[in-house]
Amino acid sequence: MKWLNLHITSNLKKINLLGLSPEPRTLSPEPCFSNPEPRTLNPVFILAFLLILPCWLPVFRSHAQSGVLIPSSIKDKPDAAILSLQVMHVDVRIDNQLARVRVRQIFDNAISSTLEGKYLFALPKLASISDFAVWDDDLRIPGVVMEKRRANEIYTQIKDQQVDPGLLQQDDEHGGNSAFSAKVFPIPPFGTKRLELEYTQMLPVDSLTSHFTFPLKPAFGDVQTCANFSIHVHIVSETPLSPPVFRSKAYPMRALTSSPNEFEYEFTGQQVKLTDDFALDYQLKLQTSSLSWLAYRAPEYISAYDLRDPAQAAQNPDGYFQATATFQMGQPSQAAPARNVLVLLDTSLSMHGEKLVRAVEAVEFFLHNLTPQDRFNLLLFHSEVIPFSPQPVPGTPDQIEAALNVIRSSYLSGGTNLKQALLKAKELIGQFPTGERTLILISDANPTLGTTQQKQLIQTFTANQKEVTGLRFFAFALGSDAKTTWLETLAEHFNGFSVQVRETEDIAAQLKLFFDKVGASILSGVQFVPANPELFYQVYPNGQHTFEGGSLAFVGRYKPSAGSTSVQVQAYHSTDPIQLSQTVSLPELDATHDHLPRLWAQARVTALLKEMDLNGEREDYISEIIRLAQKYKLDTPYTAFIAAPRALLRPRLIQPGDPVIRVKTDESITSVFAVLPFGETLPLQFIEDKKVWETRFLAPAWLPDGTYRCRLLLTDNHGNGYQEAKTFVVDSHPPKLKGTADTPTVRSGELVRLRVSADSDTVRLVAKMYGAQPVQLVWSDQEKTNCGTLCIPKGLAPGRYLVTVTAEDFAHNQASTEIELQVY
Repeated sequence: MKWLNLHITSNLKKINLLGLSPEPRTLSPEPCFSNPEPRTLNPVFILAFLLILPCWLPVFRSHAQSGVLIPSSIKDKPDAAILSLQVMHVDVRIDNQLARVRVRQIFDNAISSTLEGKYLFALPKLASISDFAVWDDDLRIPGVVMEKRRANEIYTQIKDQQVDPGLLQQDDEHGGNSAFSAKVFPIPPFGTKRLELEYTQMLPVDSLTSHFTFPLKPAFGDVQTCANFSIHVHIVSETPLSPPVFRSKAYPMRALTSSPNEFEYEFTGQQVKLTDDFALDYQLKLQTSSLSWLAYRAPEYISAYDLRDPAQAAQNPDGYFQATATFQMGQPSQAAPARNVLVLLDTSLSMHGEKLVRAVEAVEFFLHNLTPQDRFNLLLFHSEVIPFSPQPVPGTPDQIEAALNVIRSSYLSGGTNLKQALLKAKELIGQFPTGERTLILISDANPTLGTTQQKQLIQTFTANQKEVTGLRFFAFALGSDAKTTWLETLAEHFNGFSVQVRETEDIAAQLKLFFDKVGASILSGVQFVPANPELFYQVYPNGQHTFEGGSLAFVGRYKPSAGSTSVQVQAYHSTDPIQLSQTVSLPELDATHDHLPRLWAQARVTALLKEMDLNGEREDYISEIIRLAQKYKLDTPYTAFIAAPRALLRPRLIQPGDPVIRVKTDESITSVFAVLPFGETLPLQFIEDKKVWETRFLAPAWLPDGTYRCRLLLTDNHGNGYQEAKTFVVDSHPPKLKGTADTPTVRSGELVRLRVSADSDTVRLVAKMYGAQPVQLVWSDQEKTNCGTLCIPKGLAPGRYLVTVTAEDFAHNQASTEIELQVY
């Protein structure tokens, strides 16, 4: 999106931020007191901006909305006249802060053409997709996780055969790592398409309050109307709760169950316009700090799919746990000290539309919640920086109004120079009185000018930090495309807080929870301290500090141990140490909390992705992410869910000769017969340990390469019969390879980068050299080839060595190539 800013700026010059004045007005750094009475923003200005801006900026990309199906084969935006939403059922279960959300939707095709659709879904922050499925009439086709490039290739192959695939993956174009898109094909003429999606989300606790949002309001396109819409919410908790408060009046909820530890509500309606996000808040009724403990340990199930990869199929009998500390100090309220606040507002062109409305709403809330004893300043930035005042000013009504007038007379313009803004902010915040100094950044955090690398931005702001004492960094990140990794890092480093909100959601509750933390003391140095550290490993916190009324959770693995043990969560409130202790069980067998393995895997993947965001990609991290995603059913930037029909032929690509044909089906199937194109009908045997149906058939050696068709006859456990047409490809040609090294000469003990181009159906590439560990080469989206790093053994005798790269394709054809290296 960012490169478009520069292009648009050269044509449009500037866009008035709110007033849409035809002529630019020069900004004065001095406060303006023309209207000393407090007033709010004129909503007509905002409405006019939102109506006119799409005409001015037709090339801005849109952000994802939740649960919309675009007829992508004929147009690039939703159109209810072509694909209309007939049914949408949303089921939300919140179990001790873990929300599990299931969504089922049915769309009608109103035209006489077969369509390919693009299904868009924007996830809330900290959510993770756990299931995806498409339906073929009354047949549910579940998704499996694959490496993204391979999943796209298989989707294309299946689509070409006019069967019913679906492909779900992160959608960089429509909102980064919190937006997902699914390719769906075919959508039959005048037919329907049913889609299912499930995700999980850990709800944070702030000021003893939890907030849940389900995105429904569109970020682009028309508001969807659902013919039959329902929401069901079920909340259970070991800690007593207050009744939930529902934020939107568009979906009036009816209570089914109401008790201190359980609440259940529902809403049903017809022809419902999805104008607002569905949101709710509830409070935990805690008198003192508490430490809760959940554990899970059960025999691991290794599927036939896992057996492809020895690392994937290796069983690990260790258990999983989650320890959650909630801090309620119960101290009497004291008069809050005066606050020193510098607000940085991003006014670059990327802050157009709903982002702008949310940003101005945030600035208004922050400034109007200051008192005359507080001091503040305001800094607008895009390609340039524009301070409101050269010195901090008191938080009086006239100064606040003057600062808002500066915003009203400003313009969206240029790109985003975050480095320049951060350096100017350090200069301005150093002018505040000694003590605590708070910087609040309101931005989508997508730099386009100056320094754009996240790690360099962190280094820019943390350099010479002793020059500004008492600094705390807060970030209010706007948009599903916001780059939050470096914001969270700075917030942790400077004892602050970072939150990400969608540009279309109601942020009133978020603003209050966010600003309550400004000036509040933190609970720092939060650590998980077990009595027997050797029993626990790979423990990940969801933060480094929290605030009073907040929670911090640790997830990790534990080794089997008889009996129980003691664990602590330690923290500091100001300088006062806090210890929450509990004797916990490490069960040999307890499958109650079956979400914990996946929760741990998600924490592990998040930690690896964060490390690569800051320090660049690593092949071992990428391989582990793919492995974890496949095992625990996670969607990541490197994997995708692919849904294929009830019987999946494996392999689709075979060699002539005597191959094995395997068919993967759902659990209800009790028999399978294959009718082959050579006139044979063969029964398939179910292989229990692999969970697949299998048989051998003769493919003559003289058979030409090409696509052949067979029929599968399936019977389920109710005696129902099914017939599915499948194709397979006879492929006798090995992959074509071409390999290079980044240098022809290398010292012993050094690393050398290998790059190998291979046919698109290549499934495995391995590089070997005398004395060195073999290296698996994986596809790099950045370099557009297969890459790997080979470690030359230390002490290897000088001379000429050959690196042999072997390749295998889906049909198990093999090929090799050699790369010459001179070791000295």
